Amino acid sequence: MKALTQQELQTFVSTFKPVLEGAQLQEVLVNDRGLALGFHRETSLWLILDLLPNNPMMLLFEESNPFKKGPKTKPVSLFLNSHGRNLYLVDIFIEEQWGRVVKIILKNSHKECELEIRLIPKQCNLIVKADGKQISWEKPLDLSEPPYVENPPEPRSLEELHEEWLAEQGSKQKPSLDPVAQWEKQKQKDLEKKRKALGEIQKQIESDKEVLWQQAGTFLKTHGTFDVPSELEACIDRKQSLSWNIENTFGKAKQLAGKKEGARERLIELSEEIAKLEKSRYSEKTQKNQLVDLMQKTQARGRKFHLDSGAIAYCGKSAADNLALLRQAKAWDYWLHLKDYPGAHAIIHRQRDQEIPQSEVQEVAAWVARESLSSKSLMVGQKVAVVMVECRFVRPIKGDKLGRVTYHSEKTFHFTLRQES
Repeated sequence: MKALTQQELQTFVSTFKPVLEGAQLQEVLVNDRGLALGFHRETSLWLILDLLPNNPMMLLFEESNPFKKGPKTKPVSLFLNSHGRNLYLVDIFIEEQWGRVVKIILKNSHKECELEIRLIPKQCNLIVKADGKQISWEKPLDLSEPPYVENPPEPRSLEELHEEWLAEQGSKQKPSLDPVAQWEKQKQKDLEKKRKALGEIQKQIESDKEVLWQQAGTFLKTHGTFDVPSELEACIDRKQSLSWNIENTFGKAKQLAGKKEGARERLIELSEEIAKLEKSRYSEKTQKNQLVDLMQKTQARGRKFHLDSGAIAYCGKSAADNLALLRQAKAWDYWLHLKDYPGAHAIIHRQRDQEIPQSEVQEVAAWVARESLSSKSLMVGQKVAVVMVECRFVRPIKGDKLGRVTYHSEKTFHFTLRQES
């Protein structure tokens, strides 16, 4: 596929500038050939930056994202995630004096981030600047004025550019994407992980630490002195009183014995899981396992509804119900909550690597808002913000009020409440 011409780039920017202005950058995906910048403004917008050296491209897709995330991150994507995410696109323009160079300005009341996208063949690059720092996709080269083109080619329409690019993506499927090979690879990774865990549990069961703590407590209680045998010295804290040490040593012995009993139960479960996984074989059904009903599994109360994508959204009736659902959710499930406002939590329970359409995320976010806001404060046309984060990044706050959590790596959705149909 040929790179964008100057005229095609001008058409792209003039067409999509009104669409992108005011959109919030919420996600940055990266692979070996470029990035996909996920914006949101009433709907989901994906700005694709294909940085192939000879054929750089810039495209915009609404709702669907054809860009495939790679297994590794890049320094420029980490920098953009840190300095540009959640900022709003306030301007996009072409620097005519350098030819095919696009500038994007992201900004809010506190921060500003600038993207310089060079779509010049053999000089293509992405340079990101923020807080006096700069990082780039490739080592930047000095720019020069573009050469004059006497007979430029007939410009392709935006639809033709999209079709050509999508056709190119489909024609380059790698053998490594074979579902059977991928399944076998994942199976071996899972087996390795479970066998390692089995070894650690075996060591825990064979340990006699609880015996040492029990012996230390018995010695202190019987002799009333800190002159314990050398092998028990590690169990003693001489800065504390004798009575404190007696209570502490017996408590530790009881705690370790309890953990060992739990480890024996887990050892049996893990051995059965390994045996089952070793016997397993690939089938089409393997990839389409039905989701476990979290409400039934946790015996929590609340509401749920099935999404068209096959995912299930849950909302607990109380803080205890929400906590039970969170603890049973998978690491890749989504947790949603009204930003800066106490109220309901929701969990989108999904298959691993399953993409949830933006329309369904919006539906669940509106549900969270309705469950959180009282009927008096809830109004059609009201603007609200909902945060969404994978459950792996959500942690209950120990010792705090039930239901309070901390989280990071979130996305924030701003939208207007509409009348329920």
